[in-house]
Amino acid sequence: METENRHTAQYPVQPVHDPFEILIGEHGECLKYLQRMENAANYIKSNGFSFEAYSQIAETVRFVDTVMRQHDEKEEKYLFSLMDQHVPGAPQVMRNEHRELWIAFRQLLKTVEDIEEGRLHGTSIVELVESAQAVVEHLGEHIAKENEIVFPMAKQMLTKEEYNRLRESMEKLPILVS
Repeated sequence: METENRHTAQYPVQPVHDPFEILIGEHGECLKYLQRMENAANYIKSNGFSFEAYSQIAETVRFVDTVMRQHDEKEEKYLFSLMDQHVPGAPQVMRNEHRELWIAFRQLLKTVEDIEEGRLHGTSIVELVESAQAVVEHLGEHIAKENEIVFPMAKQMLTKEEYNRLRESMEKLPILVS
């Protein structure tokens, strides 16, 4: 599966009023994809393989592999680096969660690529369902933690200058979701 940046190429760079709204918006779009993937995985688990359900999983994998990978890089480079100056432990916990999520995601990506390239074995469908469900669970929990704990904490701790630096940095980046 190609991991081209076609999701971001179509969106122009625009001024950002609140960087946290942008991050939360990206999370919201990801949650929509995760819900579709969870529904598709549950369908396959209950009814057997379906190309339509598989396509929903593959589409979510492509979204996560492009848009959410860039989203994580944005959080780590711009937000977490500012937070490190105030509470060094919290941003590192979130960086570690990102690493763990990408490890779990790699298993799902490998399974999707194997299916697309015809490398099937007896447990391919079970692996697809289980790895999709694991990504949905872990990424959903991670998003909730960032939205409900990390972002409100960051809003309170960042100085006005740091907030403006974050906003200015994010204004220069492509918009990942519309």
